[in-house]
Amino acid sequence: MPSLDAPLLPYYDPMHYTYRIIEGALYMSMPIIVVTMGDPAGVGPEIVLKALRNPSWRTRSRLVLFGDPNVFQRAAQLVEDAPALRTITILDEAEYGDTLEILQTPTAAPPNFRWGAIDEGTAAAMLAPLDRACDLALTGRIQGFISAPLNKEAFSLLGYEHGDELQYMAKRTSCPDAFILGIMRGVWVTTVAEHVPFRDIADLITSENVLRYIRGLHAVMERAGHANPRLAVAALNVHGGEGGAIGKEEITEIGPAIEDARTQGIDVVGPIPADTVFARALGGEFAGVVGMYHDQANIARKLQPMAERVTVYEGLPVPCTTTAHGVAYDIAGQGTADAGGLEAALEQALRLAGV
Repeated sequence: MPSLDAPLLPYYDPMHYTYRIIEGALYMSMPIIVVTMGDPAGVGPEIVLKALRNPSWRTRSRLVLFGDPNVFQRAAQLVEDAPALRTITILDEAEYGDTLEILQTPTAAPPNFRWGAIDEGTAAAMLAPLDRACDLALTGRIQGFISAPLNKEAFSLLGYEHGDELQYMAKRTSCPDAFILGIMRGVWVTTVAEHVPFRDIADLITSENVLRYIRGLHAVMERAGHANPRLAVAALNVHGGEGGAIGKEEITEIGPAIEDARTQGIDVVGPIPADTVFARALGGEFAGVVGMYHDQANIARKLQPMAERVTVYEGLPVPCTTTAHGVAYDIAGQGTADAGGLEAALEQALRLAGV
């Protein structure tokens, strides 16, 4: 360990990381950012390696992969110029050099798993890296993580009641107020009802819930550098309910929540019919949108280019992001998957970690 009394050259210190040259050695103290494997049978491991071929990511953070080394080695055969890989068993073994390190998680995928098909073995291997990342986030050992795409069927297959990975991670980290938001071409979006049966959506559209998501979106946007962002709230019913003729939630629940948010100093308007609110936001009128349910927002998001949309899990102990696309079983194992979504998720995680 170099002497702390040694003279220091000028160093760069943007919030969370510092480069110092001490006694001629480069000492790096940057945030540790984890990239988890995702579904072994999907495109996740492939796009992780494609994205991390670019060494510039490692000039901004200390990156480490979590998952099954055999899965990553198999994926490397699909990726031209795949980065060199090295297996470690504990985080303290990581050197964060030119070789990408894989922290081996305890549950391995079946050795001969099939691309494009889930089973209990791949499902268990998929969740093990999330478990390790959550545990290290709780102890402050990592400063952010990116999840490669997961198959939500894994939770029911393994007997869990969770509808998605956010519910799973929120339970493991004791963060019940965590929520999902997405970013598309600079517009931040969240929805009151996410992964629930369609017939249950209306019961979740209460003034309390709508206000919670308005406040949550406003808070995370301000933390990300958007000063007093202008928000819009989507209507639930067609044409905004037509004054109550085809639905009253806009009058009884959504409108009152918007008024409460305004009294708290939030710049928010609505409810605006869903068939126009996203076009207006993408046109620059609003910086963020609170939608009422998953597909209402995600159809708009998924019409945008892959590299211009990302999903953020907000309210966990550290920033967590993932792609806005799924496991893509139809092209898994072919080497053709686009890594743009993973790159966007990585970039957003670094920004939220202060890099």
